Amino acid sequence: MSAEKSFEEFCRDELAPQLLPFEQLRKRAATSGIIGSGLAALTFISFLIARANEAQGFFVVAFILLLPTIIFIVIYYNRKKEYVSGFKENIVHSIINFIDPNMRYNPHECIHRNDYEKSGLFLKTPDKYSGDDYVEGWRDKTVFCFSELHTQYKVSSGKSTSWHTIFKGLFFIGDFNKHFHGRTYVYSENNPQIGFFTKMFSSFAWDLEKVKLESTEFENKFVVYSNDQVEARYILTPSFMERLAKLQDLMGEGTSYSFVDTNIYVAVPIRDALFEPRIFSPNSYDCLGDYYNTVHIIFDIIDELNLNLRIWTKE
Repeated sequence: MSAEKSFEEFCRDELAPQLLPFEQLRKRAATSGIIGSGLAALTFISFLIARANEAQGFFVVAFILLLPTIIFIVIYYNRKKEYVSGFKENIVHSIINFIDPNMRYNPHECIHRNDYEKSGLFLKTPDKYSGDDYVEGWRDKTVFCFSELHTQYKVSSGKSTSWHTIFKGLFFIGDFNKHFHGRTYVYSENNPQIGFFTKMFSSFAWDLEKVKLESTEFENKFVVYSNDQVEARYILTPSFMERLAKLQDLMGEGTSYSFVDTNIYVAVPIRDALFEPRIFSPNSYDCLGDYYNTVHIIFDIIDELNLNLRIWTKE
């Protein structure tokens, strides 16, 4: 990040001129979306009136409105796609480059499915796996990457199919500078995967067992499972547990952690898309600041957990 210029100055001096053409694209997309939504509402109302009163005239009106409705909706999605793609490749890329020119950003990539599954954080295998806004780089000695992910599983009943979210949010992978022989998982007490059965019986996935720790305060917030009790306690030192608790306050109670191979995996549930620009209102300084803060959330994970301290060495 530039030491000579604040983010506010960067937005005013460099981003503001870049935003002007994208603001025109945004307005065009928003206009077609508003018109398409209005036509869709009129079409739906016309069909309802026609069905309720058997009024043929309203059926005719509905069918007349149907074609322009479809046209404007298609125009909206095409304009939105053009606007979002250009915004990310230019504006978001500029913000990330301002923070650290060594970071690589690709709005169309995401964390690889193999890495997601290797983390072991989620018991269900996803039937649908998607994501975007991939960023990789290093902070001091720590190599990291993150992206937005949305994983879902399918439930079929007869002719109907429904999709349910497993995870939606920010998924982070950081180098822990130690090769783990086992697998250790840290969940918040209210994590939906930690159900009644899990709490009553020690094993919830093959050879994993619940880890008893010396910190009562930590155990009031977290549930820890591992297939190597000694290594789990080696990782979760009193100072590291304290940092995890502090990070949990910062990230939110739904955040989960795993320690596998040489990495720490962190899954932070987030409802809103990470770097998605607004369509129906201008992208203000606050909105741009959200993108800036998203990257600093990752820095917070690295800094709060002291990943750069390198108290261990890889074997």
